[in-house]
Amino acid sequence: MTRLRRSAVRVPSGPLLEQFRAAAPGEPTPAEVAVRAAAGWLHAGFLDSAPDALLAENLTRFADAVLPLSFHRAALTFRVRLVRYALNHLARGHDPLPVRLGRCVSPGGMYHVPGLGPTLWAALAQALDPERHPRWCPAVEAGLTRLGLFKADPVEAAARFAQVLVAYGSLLAAHPDLTAPRLDDFLARVGRMTGRELPTGPTPAAALTWGPDPEAVRAALRAVRTRRPLRKRLREASADDTAALAEFHAAGRDGDGAAAWAAFRSLAPDPGWEHALARLDDAFAPSLPAADRGRLWADTALSLRELFRVHPLELADVVAAVAERDEPSAPAAFGGFCADTFRFLGELADGRSKPWMDDRRDRYQFVLRDPLVELCDALAARYVRPVLHGEYGWELEADARPGRAITSICKNDFGRGGPYQAVQWVTFYRRDRGTRRADAQFFVRVAPDGVAFGFHLGRSAREAGRQFRAAVQTDAEALYAALAAGGVFETCRFRAGEDLSADVPIRTAADLRTWAAQKTLAAGRWLPADAPELRSDDLVGEILLTFDRLVPAFACAAEADPRPILARRSGDPARLPSYDSASFGEQTLLSETWLDRVLHLLQLKKQLILQGVPGTGKTHVARCLARLLARDNAEAVRLVQFHPGYSYEEFVEGVRVRSVETDGRTEVTYPVEDGVLAAFAARAAARPAEPHVLLIDEINRGNLPRVFGELLYLLEYRDQAVTLPYSKREFRLPENLFVLATMNAADRSAAALDQALRRRFSFVDMPPDAALLATWLDRHPPADADGTLGPRVVRVFEELNRRLSRDLGADKQVGHSFFMVPGLTADTFAAVWDHHVRPLLTDYLGGRADRVNDYEPTKLLGKKRERVGGDG
Repeated sequence: MTRLRRSAVRVPSGPLLEQFRAAAPGEPTPAEVAVRAAAGWLHAGFLDSAPDALLAENLTRFADAVLPLSFHRAALTFRVRLVRYALNHLARGHDPLPVRLGRCVSPGGMYHVPGLGPTLWAALAQALDPERHPRWCPAVEAGLTRLGLFKADPVEAAARFAQVLVAYGSLLAAHPDLTAPRLDDFLARVGRMTGRELPTGPTPAAALTWGPDPEAVRAALRAVRTRRPLRKRLREASADDTAALAEFHAAGRDGDGAAAWAAFRSLAPDPGWEHALARLDDAFAPSLPAADRGRLWADTALSLRELFRVHPLELADVVAAVAERDEPSAPAAFGGFCADTFRFLGELADGRSKPWMDDRRDRYQFVLRDPLVELCDALAARYVRPVLHGEYGWELEADARPGRAITSICKNDFGRGGPYQAVQWVTFYRRDRGTRRADAQFFVRVAPDGVAFGFHLGRSAREAGRQFRAAVQTDAEALYAALAAGGVFETCRFRAGEDLSADVPIRTAADLRTWAAQKTLAAGRWLPADAPELRSDDLVGEILLTFDRLVPAFACAAEADPRPILARRSGDPARLPSYDSASFGEQTLLSETWLDRVLHLLQLKKQLILQGVPGTGKTHVARCLARLLARDNAEAVRLVQFHPGYSYEEFVEGVRVRSVETDGRTEVTYPVEDGVLAAFAARAAARPAEPHVLLIDEINRGNLPRVFGELLYLLEYRDQAVTLPYSKREFRLPENLFVLATMNAADRSAAALDQALRRRFSFVDMPPDAALLATWLDRHPPADADGTLGPRVVRVFEELNRRLSRDLGADKQVGHSFFMVPGLTADTFAAVWDHHVRPLLTDYLGGRADRVNDYEPTKLLGKKRERVGGDG
C-alpha cells in the first residue's frame, strides 16, 4: 500500500481545474455506478434484516464491479456474517471514519476479514456518502501528491485515509461546484499526467485499485516466459520441486493454509515474490498469520492458473514481474504546453490588466512561464551549447531569464500598468550583440494561435542585416544548395514584412535574393495550438531539427565568410569528409548512377535492402554506403547480424537479469533495458544534424515479425510513436536514422519475408557482374605468369552463371567477389573453386556431386581437363 503511481514535481490545482472544467465530463465507470447503487442498501435497515445469502449476493456484485481482479470472492459468502459485523461498524460506528476503515483494512484489526483488501473497503466507505467521500486509491493519492496535499509517510491505512479526507474537504470547500466523483476523476488525471495537459481518456481501472489490471498480469507472464520459456522450466524442474508443488496443491484443497504456505516457500525460497505479493493481491499482507497467508495465496494461485494459464512453477516469477512493472517514470526535460496555455494567451490578447493577473499567477506560472523556461533550457542543453557553440563557435545567449533568452509578459510601459504581452518569445542570439533585436536569431514564438520557430532577422539588427544581405547577394546559389540539402524548402515557410505576414515562395536562388532584401524576414515552421507535438518533449526535437536546417541562413548573418559552412552543408565535394562518393566508387566499383538511385530510394523510405546471391559483395557495399551516409563518422554506424535465435528483446528492448550489491547482499533484479535499435535510435535523436545508419546483415535469417514487433508500423510512419510493451514509454524512429540491410536471395528463408515488411523497404538487386569482376582484375592484375588468367577467370564466371541460370534459375548464381582475390594465381583459383565455389554448387544441386562435375571450369571453357591458368 506504500506505492505511488508517478513521481513528479508539484503542480498547482487552480490551472488544472481550469483545464478540467473546460473538458466534457466522462461517462461514469462501472465502479462509480456500483458505489452509487450500494448507497441504496448499505444502511442500518438492510444490514440488520437482510438474509446472509442476499447480503453475500449484493457484496459479490459490488466486488465484481470495483475489483478488476478478484481472487477471494468466496470470502464474501463463507464469511458473510463476519463481513456483516464489519459493515455495521463501518456504517454506524462512533469513531472517525478513518479509524473505522482502518479496523476493517488493517490485518489484526478487530473487523478485518482475510481476503478483503483496501480496494473493496475504500469503495464501501465511499458508498456511505458518494457525493462527499473520496475513492481512496493509488490514483487519488498520486494526484494529491502532485498537488502537494498528500505525503506517503504514514503506512497505516487509517492515517493515509485521514490525509485524503482532509485534502478532499479543503478542495470541496474551495470549489463547491465539484462533487467527490468529479474530484476523483480530476485527481486520477492529475496523477497520470506526463506533461501539463490533463489526460483526456478514462483512468485505467488498475489505477483505481491497490492491485493490477488483467493486462498487467498478462504482460508480466510474457516477460517471464521471454526470460525462461515454460518448456525449459518444465524440463529443469527437479523431483523436489514436483513434490513441493503437489504438497502445496493438496494443502490448499484441504484448507490447511499453514502447510500450503510452507510447501510453496520450499518450492520458491527466494523471498522476493513474498515482498511483491501485496502488489498483486491487495488483500495479502506479510503480517498475516501463516495460515491466512497460505489460504490467500492458494486462492490467488488457483485464480492465476484459471484466468491466465500461469503454470504453478511460474507463479513466484510472475508475482515478482507484476511488481517490477510499476516503477515511477521520470519527468521529461520539457513537459510541454497545454490547451490552457493558448487559452490564457488569448485572454491576455483581450487587454487584461494587473488585478486580473494577480488572481491568476499560479495559472500563468504553470501554463506559460514554466514551460517556456523548460523549453529554453532543453534547447540550450541539447543543441545551442553543444552544436551552435561547440561546433560552430557562436556563443549565443541561452539564459532562461526575462531580458535574456526569454521575454517578459509585461510590456515596457514605464509603470503605467498597461496590458500584458500576448506573444512570448525564446530567442538565441549572439551575446556580444547586447539584445535580441540587435542580431539575427533562432527563435520560438508562442502565441494564442500556436507556436512558430526558426530563423529571424529584424529591422533593428542593422549590422547583421547588412552582412546577411551582402552574403546572400554574393552567394545565393551556395545558400540555396545548403538549404535544399537540409530539406528546408519542403518543411519551412519564408516570410517578410514588418508583421511577417507576407509569404515569399522560394524556388530559385534569385528568390532567395529577393527575400533577403527585405528589412524584416523569417524562415521556419508553425504548429497550430492543437498540434500534439506541443504537448510533449517531441517539440524540442522538432525545433532543434528546424534550427539545424536553417544554420546556413544564420551563418550568412554571423560569419564574415560563410562559404565554408555553406559548402559543407550543401555537400560540395571539395568540402566533404575524406570519404565521399568518389571514395565509394573506388571501393565498390559501382557507378554514380547506381549510387544516385540508391540514395534517392533511401530518401523515399529510409529503409533499403541489398539483395543478391552469395558473393555479390552486399555486406561490403552496405558498409561503404553506411560510411558515406554517415559522413565517415564511425560512431554513427551500428552493425547487427540477424540469426534464427535473434529476438525482439535484443533488438528493441527487453528484461535483463542483473545482480546488484545491497547492504552486502547480492540481489537479482530484472530491469528493462534498451536493445540495439532503441539505444541507437536514442543516439540518433540526440544528434539530428548527423545521419545515422543501422546496418542489418542477413536480415532474412531472423524471425522478422517477432524481431521488429510493433516497429513495423514505425518503419512506415516515422512521424508517429508507439508504446513499447516492456517500458511502457513512447518510442519513435528519428528522421535521421537510416536502416540498411542485406539479404541473401539464395537463402530459402528469403521467401518468408511477408508483404508488410516488403512494403516498408526499398529493394535493390545486386546481381553477379562480369564487367565489375573484369574491372577489378584489371586494377588488381593476377600474379600468375600466364597473362591470360584474368580473362579466363571472367569467361569461367560468365559461363558458370549462364548455365546456373538456365538449369536452376537466376537465384542460384555465384557472385563475383569469390574471384576477387589479390595476387590471383592458377593455384589460388583452384583453391577458391574447390573450397568456396564447389560447396555452394553442391548446396544448389541438392548434394549431388555428380552434377557438380558438370560445372567444372574445364567443362565451362569447353576444353579438356586443364588448369585455368594454362598447362602447368
